[in-house]
Amino acid sequence: MATPAYATSSELDAVNSILMSVGESPVNTLDTQSPEVAIAQTTLRQVVREVQAEGWAFNTEYEVEFKPDDDDLVILSDAILQIDINRYKHNDNYDVIKKDGKLYDRYTRSNTFTDVDTLYCDVVWMYSYEDMPQTFKDYCTTRSTRVAVGRMVSDPAFAKAMQQDEVVARSAAIEYDTRQADYNIFNNSRTRQPYNSYKPYQVIGR
Repeated sequence: MATPAYATSSELDAVNSILMSVGESPVNTLDTQSPEVAIAQTTLRQVVREVQAEGWAFNTEYEVEFKPDDDDLVILSDAILQIDINRYKHNDNYDVIKKDGKLYDRYTRSNTFTDVDTLYCDVVWMYSYEDMPQTFKDYCTTRSTRVAVGRMVSDPAFAKAMQQDEVVARSAAIEYDTRQADYNIFNNSRTRQPYNSYKPYQVIGR
């Protein structure tokens, strides 16, 4: 069976959907000097980043290995939206964040890791529009359209009408995420960790 050409959408498709919703003509390429295209594309990319930053099954990985380099630093990719230490691997030994493009431990207030060969972290990645599941593409396009309407035509009535479409699209995205992730507290080792209680000696050590 042949796959329909419209089975999956591209960033150009999403931008054209936004443009048509605000009464503008679609374009054949995003490489244009049109301010309307620029606003639509910028809005879309902003929304894609916001949605993915929430962390979903398709862009979240657990126990990702990070190895300090020769300077004991862990350099992080710009594609990392969120990062946290995996408690199942390290308990409460570290409290890491992304700072200045590197992994930073708030316990030691340092970005050098001299006492460990490999750090296991849970990561939320930033993917391009094309690499997102179609359900999330549809959600981001619908949400971007509502935002763009407010920016380009200032039509509160139409923006309010788009809110319902956005709710439906988000519901579909959540349903997809629930099915994809197979959430179950009974067969997931990450949910069987013992409770990390307060440890006074760790406070003294900091």
